[in-house]
Amino acid sequence: MKDEIIKIPHTIHSRNILDKKHWAWKSSLKKEYQLLIRNQMKLNHISKANGHQKYYLSITNYRKRLLDYDNLVGGCKGLIDALWYEGFVFDDAVKYIGTPKIKQMKIKKNEEPYISVRRRLIEL
Repeated sequence: MKDEIIKIPHTIHSRNILDKKHWAWKSSLKKEYQLLIRNQMKLNHISKANGHQKYYLSITNYRKRLLDYDNLVGGCKGLIDALWYEGFVFDDAVKYIGTPKIKQMKIKKNEEPYISVRRRLIEL
């Protein structure tokens, strides 16, 4: 099975930043993620996951300034919730996505930040 990849023109916010924001702002961010994910799934002809499918999930954040790893992982919660809500993964439980591989790469100042999310079906 080939990897299915979506590219989201956004960045993952630090957990330290998210903790200081109002719940309504975080909700708005998750809805923005959902819209971008839905769009990318349609453009790339990616079908929704069903309950019998389990995936390896890899998230790479391309950004100008790197975060501490714990802040990066904590900042992914809204994104992972949006991936579940839009059907990119069936559920965000370990049973369905294992432990997602989360990393970040530094980009040049003139490049736009983005998030790459990759899923690979686990053959049982």
